Amino acid sequence: MLKYKPTSQFVVNSLLISVLAVFILFHIFKSNTQIVYVDTAKLFDGFAMTKEMKRVGEKEFNSRKLTLDNLYSNLQAPTINSLEKKVLMQQFIQGKEELEQFNQTFAAEQTAKIWSRIKSYTSGFSKDKDYHLVIGSDNKQTVLFADEKIDVTNELLTYLNKKYEGL
Repeated sequence: MLKYKPTSQFVVNSLLISVLAVFILFHIFKSNTQIVYVDTAKLFDGFAMTKEMKRVGEKEFNSRKLTLDNLYSNLQAPTINSLEKKVLMQQFIQGKEELEQFNQTFAAEQTAKIWSRIKSYTSGFSKDKDYHLVIGSDNKQTVLFADEKIDVTNELLTYLNKKYEGL
């Protein structure tokens, strides 16, 4: 039986080829993988949709509050009798509860819609920029360190607002 005995040159060449292959693969993955981060609080607050939904919510809130203020003024009128006062008080309490419920529901629903839109637009932004990972950080609280060079918050915010405006 013949035994194969590798020569030292074969071993060195194999080792060099393996090291070269690992280096090339590492370099390819390292250079192509782009990781960036954004300040999510700044992104959310600066997004045009957030500002629009805030205006809509404030308008509805103020309209409902005006109705409540009118009820309260009527309650304070010295000319109403106790039966009218009791009815107005029930309407006032119900209106106040509805206003609180509106505040909670509106904020939660709109926040979910806004984040859904941000995520959708961020997907397109990431593909355009060839980013493989976009990390969200609320004022850098969850990211312990990030080089400012990879902060793309302003760039993404500009992209989001242009997309939202249909540009």
